[in-house]
Amino acid sequence: MMRMKRKVRTLISVLILLFMVTNITACGENDAPESEQTESQEQQKTDADQEHERVVKVEDGTMSENSTVIAVGQTPVSYREYKMYYYFMKNQYDELLGDQVWKQSAGSDKTIGQEAIEDVLRMIIQVKVICKVAHRQGIELEADEKEDADYNAKKLCESLDDKTKTENMIDVQQMMTIFEENRLAEKVYTVTTGTPEVIGEVGKSSAYKVLLLYKKAGDNKDQVRQDTEKLQQKIASSNKSFYAYARQESDLDEVETIIGSLDERKNLWMQVMSMKNNVVSPVVEEEDGFYIVMVVEKPNDEINTEYRNEVVTQKQIAAFQKSYEEWSKQYDVDVSESLLSDK
Repeated sequence: MMRMKRKVRTLISVLILLFMVTNITACGENDAPESEQTESQEQQKTDADQEHERVVKVEDGTMSENSTVIAVGQTPVSYREYKMYYYFMKNQYDELLGDQVWKQSAGSDKTIGQEAIEDVLRMIIQVKVICKVAHRQGIELEADEKEDADYNAKKLCESLDDKTKTENMIDVQQMMTIFEENRLAEKVYTVTTGTPEVIGEVGKSSAYKVLLLYKKAGDNKDQVRQDTEKLQQKIASSNKSFYAYARQESDLDEVETIIGSLDERKNLWMQVMSMKNNVVSPVVEEEDGFYIVMVVEKPNDEINTEYRNEVVTQKQIAAFQKSYEEWSKQYDVDVSESLLSDK
C-alpha cells in the first residue's frame, strides 16, 4: 500500500510540474477536420509540414461516459477520462480544505470550483500534447515502466470503494492509461531537459545562505534608494534582529534564501562574497531595486548542492516551457461548452 501511495503522489506532482500557463483555446466549427481523414494520411505528414493538426469534434449537452469532451488535434478525451482527472485533483484538496471550498469565490466572477475545472482541462491538454510529441520523437515506456504504472493504477482502483468509483466513472483500464501517459509525459520532460545544453555548467558553482531585505525600485527609484539607505542605517544601529526587519519591510515573501555564483544580480553576489557572517550590508543596487543582506552561512557542500539542484531545476523548467509552447502550436484544441459552463 505504501508503494501505491508514493506513486499517486508522484502522479499529482508530475501534473503540477507539467501544469504551465497555457490558455484553453477552442476551435471554431469551420476548423473541424473531415471525418474521412485517415490515419495513413496523418502518418505521411513530415514534422516540417505538420504545422497544425486539426481537431476532432467535441460534444455539448448531456454527457455520457464515452462523450468526447476535449480534443487535442485528432486525440479525443472522453467524459470518463476527464472525470477521473478531476477526481485526482479534487480528492487531493478535499483532504486539506474540505469540500465546501469549491463554492467559494476565486476573487473574480468564478468560483474556486470553476477555476479548478479549467485547471484540470489544462492538465489534460498538456499531457495529451506531450504524449503526441513522445510518439513523434519515438519516446516510449520501457516494459518495466509500463508494468509499474499499471501496477499502481490497479492498486489505486482496489483502494477505492464502489461508490467513489461509480461517482467518478473510475475503471481500471482507463486508470492504467492515465498512469501510463503521465509516466510517459514525465519521461519526455526528462529527455527534453536532461541535455548539457539545458543544464549548462553548474558543477563548480558555490552559494551562501543569506537573509534578504528587498525594496522594489518602482517609478521613483531615487526616493526608494534614499528610503532604503535610511532603513539600513536604522537596522545597523538597532538591537532588533535583521530577520524581524526583513519580515516587516521586505517586498519579498521569503526572507531566508540562497545566493549563488550564477545569480544574475552580480552586485549582490559581489557584496555577499565580501561579507562576514551576521553583519548588515550596505544598500546594494540592482536593476530591479535595492537589497540589504546578511550572510548566515558561507559555502559548504550542503548549501552548494542545494543551490546547484535549484539552478538545474529552474533551467529545466524554463527549457521545457519553451519547448511546450512550440509543441502546443501544432495542435488545435477544443473543449466542450458543457464542461466550461459547469458549476
